[in-house]
Amino acid sequence: MQKYIKNSAAKWDVKGKNFILLWVAAITVLVLLATAFTSQPQAALVYTAPSLRKVSDILSTLTTEPLNIQVYGSVAAANLIKSGRTPDLYLTVDSELKHGLNYRKELTLGYFRLTFVCQKGINSLDAVKTVKIGLADPNQAPIGYRALAAMYLLASERFPELIDELQQSLNIRYQKSGDTLVMELSEISASGRFYLRPNLDGAGTLLEAGGVDCIFAHSPFIIVRNYSQTYNIIEMPPHLNFENDPPITIVAKLKGGDVVVKRFEAAAFSFSEKGDKLLELLKQIDLSIAGIRAAG
Repeated sequence: MQKYIKNSAAKWDVKGKNFILLWVAAITVLVLLATAFTSQPQAALVYTAPSLRKVSDILSTLTTEPLNIQVYGSVAAANLIKSGRTPDLYLTVDSELKHGLNYRKELTLGYFRLTFVCQKGINSLDAVKTVKIGLADPNQAPIGYRALAAMYLLASERFPELIDELQQSLNIRYQKSGDTLVMELSEISASGRFYLRPNLDGAGTLLEAGGVDCIFAHSPFIIVRNYSQTYNIIEMPPHLNFENDPPITIVAKLKGGDVVVKRFEAAAFSFSEKGDKLLELLKQIDLSIAGIRAAG
């Protein structure tokens, strides 16, 4: 009996040691796995405007670090940053949105132009007088106030009667004094042959559905939506296309405050050391693929 107890005790002792060894081995594996996962570099967070997605995709091929690319409209991305959801890098086609952002470094990517995009069969800017037009809300999308400024300047040169229609149909006011134009846009609403959407993407969707005849769109948007294959791209006169600053001072009075309307400018902003490095890599990219004329 004593011999049986000794043998049993010996067996349990061996099993106990084996169990302990297995347990230690399992813990070791888990620790190694946890170390491996935590040692992986965290992806750099990039906010990019939809019309700059090609640029951010090329950027991902130039860096050895992983990128977490999230596509937002420029205004939406700026609002996310102001709310505390800060990326490493922010790519925007509306550089004026930088105000209020606590960025580290800024890089001007380049400039681009405003065009009039219309259904096939519409070939002239004179169509502005009669066709159904989709517009982006100037209080939510900077292209909105540039389109309204362009229409005023075009109308003042070619068909002044359009100015009254714009004011009545859109519930806006133009006030010209010398070389300064003030546009009161805070209470804008659309009626008649004008249709308002929150942003350029919404106006583009309206055009694609046949809800309007024309929209004002910039060159990066035309490229990303491949509009040149489907629609007529009617160029604005060079002094009205916002590739350069407009010929007069223009102030847009919006719900969020006053904005001096300048040319279209794409820019990148870094918020971290990772973002600083990505900013340098952006200088290697040919921005003409996005419809942007490089700065300098």
